[in-house]
Amino acid sequence: MTGRPRRPRTASAPARILSGPAGGALAVILALLQPARAADPPEVAQPCLACHGGTLAEGAPPVAGHSNNYIQLQLVFFRSGRRQNEIMQGMAAGLSDNDIRALGRYFSSLPVPDTPPPPDAQPDLTRAGEGAAARLRCAACHGDAYQGVQAAPRIARLPEAYIAKALGDYRATRRPSSGGAAMTEVAGTLSDAEIGALAHYLAVLP
Repeated sequence: MTGRPRRPRTASAPARILSGPAGGALAVILALLQPARAADPPEVAQPCLACHGGTLAEGAPPVAGHSNNYIQLQLVFFRSGRRQNEIMQGMAAGLSDNDIRALGRYFSSLPVPDTPPPPDAQPDLTRAGEGAAARLRCAACHGDAYQGVQAAPRIARLPEAYIAKALGDYRATRRPSSGGAAMTEVAGTLSDAEIGALAHYLAVLP
């Protein structure tokens, strides 16, 4: 059986290339649709990543996702010796102001590590820490989810031993408070048991 003759297939016309304002708008839209990617680490950050990168060195806290303000303040404190840590004081001693600004910009641009909390084997201690955090109004500075606000750092799900040491250092005035004397005053009232409870509670936050 024969039918109507088929028309020969022709190549599709190439898509029209937009130019001018329409092309510029399209480029902006496409750029916005691309997944966000953190900036490549500056050269000055390479030594930092050895301890504070994807795999943390023992005793080293995660730095990614802290505020630019907080990161710069801590580096200035280490460089001046106001915050005491043998390793970090040595690392910060040679940093220029521009280096510190670059490190603050880079590490604050990284996403907060999505690490699950460790299993809570001491629920009674967790409840004691939760009560202490409420009494001391920790969320007023560190945010309702303890993710940090400006100079007040993220404290949720940091390593328990690190939090306990930080509170002990504030109490002993070995570490300056980022905002006024708030942490020095708060930690100065804490007992060893309260420091342990707070550190445990914050470390296992969901």
